[in-house]
Amino acid sequence: MDLKNKNVVIGVTGSIACYKVLDLIGKLRKSGTNVYVIMTKSATKLVDIKDFEKISGNEVQTDLFLPNIDYKDYIKKNKPIKHISLADIADLFLICPATANIIGKIANGIADDLLSTSIMATNAPVLICPAMNVKMWKNKIMQENVKKLKNLNYEFVDPEYGELACGYKGVGRLANLDKIIDRLKIIIERRSDLAGKKILVTAGATSEEIDPVRVITNKSSGKMGVYIAEEAFLRGAEVTLIRGINSVEPQYHFKDIKIYSVNDLFNEIKNNIKDADIVIHAAAVSDFTIENKSNKKIKSNENLHLELMPTTKIFENIKKIKKNIVLVGFKAEYNLDNKKLIDRAYELLKSANADLVVANDVGKKGRGFDVETNEVFIVDKNREAEHIHLADKRVVGNRILDQLNMLKRKKS
Repeated sequence: MDLKNKNVVIGVTGSIACYKVLDLIGKLRKSGTNVYVIMTKSATKLVDIKDFEKISGNEVQTDLFLPNIDYKDYIKKNKPIKHISLADIADLFLICPATANIIGKIANGIADDLLSTSIMATNAPVLICPAMNVKMWKNKIMQENVKKLKNLNYEFVDPEYGELACGYKGVGRLANLDKIIDRLKIIIERRSDLAGKKILVTAGATSEEIDPVRVITNKSSGKMGVYIAEEAFLRGAEVTLIRGINSVEPQYHFKDIKIYSVNDLFNEIKNNIKDADIVIHAAAVSDFTIENKSNKKIKSNENLHLELMPTTKIFENIKKIKKNIVLVGFKAEYNLDNKKLIDRAYELLKSANADLVVANDVGKKGRGFDVETNEVFIVDKNREAEHIHLADKRVVGNRILDQLNMLKRKKS
């Protein structure tokens, strides 16, 4: 991965290991990387700001608000605000070394200085490289914070075992610099690894009318599909999202089509599939529609008998529309053991001639509807299943996209 002209913002905090970051910056600069440094006040007590300015070639930033500056004038003249401008230019945000303090701040949404505020404001991936006393690293609160951040898609290069500055031996030493740079390259490459790909994503529930005010539908917030669309967009793909009208709103600007019924969804897929390379079908499609739909509101004081008809099996028809499309589907089951869950996913994969099917058990806590987490098995054509343990849905979404990249490499 070529790092030339990539923008890396490095947050340097008050760990004794912060002097090592000078060497790290030197290595990055030799590869043509643009490096911008933010130092916490504690870090400035350990290494001179001028050393970081000399090695990075840029002014070091330390304060959210500088003295002798009229910030009212900044706002009136629409001048760039420092923590926003640094957050916006970053291809990657590197926290190195990361103290227990900054990890705790990020994990709990605290933004009270330039570094923590910039991290909160960035859409760039964040790579955290802890360095601290072994007892601090092993502290239960610290480990809970790390676990929380990993589940929220923050990346880590964990500290290594060795002699620590405090005299202890144990895990807490800053990771090898080459290891950090290797991880940095992988993350930045992933940032654009879907560039040039056109991905069609479906999300949320469809609805079938009983009468003008009542519907049958599925329990779905659309979060899984919307998050996949957003993560694909952040990785460089051209995204088209087709989603149920009651799904969550995407936070990024890409083609966004709202639909109501199964027929609406199928028609929009047919209208948009022509230029797509990949279809990720995460929508919760109604299995039945109403045979005897009423065109006026049905009275609620009498018994109601509905005749249900099966709807079109959209997933199984997608490769009939476009044979060479890469196709990913979802299989939701309720209270099955893992083997049966994988078996059902594989059966669906074969019936649709799909490339991957993502299976989850919505009967388990934290894995169902309208939650931020999921646990899935990603099943491929060889019946191999990658188990993604309970994690944030964005993390799960990225793992699905990683699998698609692996498929692409195998085919090429």
